[in-house]
Amino acid sequence: MYSFLKILFRSQLDEASSLNLVILASEHDPKFLARDALPEHSLCNALGIKTPQYVPTLVPHLYPITSFGPETIPLGVTILHTPGHTPDEIALYDHAEMMLYVGDSLYEYEPIIFPDEGSIVKWFESMDYLILFVEAKNSGPKTASDGREVQINSGHQTVLRPALEILLAAKAFMKDVVEGREKMKERREKRGEETVTYEQSGGRFSLRCPERLILEMQRTK
Repeated sequence: MYSFLKILFRSQLDEASSLNLVILASEHDPKFLARDALPEHSLCNALGIKTPQYVPTLVPHLYPITSFGPETIPLGVTILHTPGHTPDEIALYDHAEMMLYVGDSLYEYEPIIFPDEGSIVKWFESMDYLILFVEAKNSGPKTASDGREVQINSGHQTVLRPALEILLAAKAFMKDVVEGREKMKERREKRGEETVTYEQSGGRFSLRCPERLILEMQRTK
């Protein structure tokens, strides 16, 4: 019997296979992934589609991924909790390849979209963590010998880009939005909330989210 591993960057819509499948997800907010909450939080209700049936294994921050089977073999990949886009958002770090995979937390030339359940406050905290994480990896002993730095890969568009530069640039754009230096491009109602869109000049970074999330971040200042 083969075992397969699936890692959820966030609660997703796709069907879990009937094979011997192990699904890993963030334990940061277990209630968000509860079975009775999944139809709403997976957006299945909003899209009018059937909710996939699966039971994920919830894992802690800095969880080292291993193989499943008779032998447990470290795979050299670590799960990082990066709540913000959603409460269960994660990133993956491949130590050997120095690759950071951030899912839908950020990307270039596509809107960074926050659903109603997102938090820009938490997003900033996660970006600060990832910046420190990448800085530490970039200054480690291996990089001193071969000159490599961590590369970032996102759910859309952004692939094999310098992680630190992308993280800092995305954070700077979001800071400009929160502090009023970016002008609103569009306002519309979505899922019963006022949803706003901002776009950086040149279109590198853009944001679409419930306006409430920006106001929550402004109140922390």
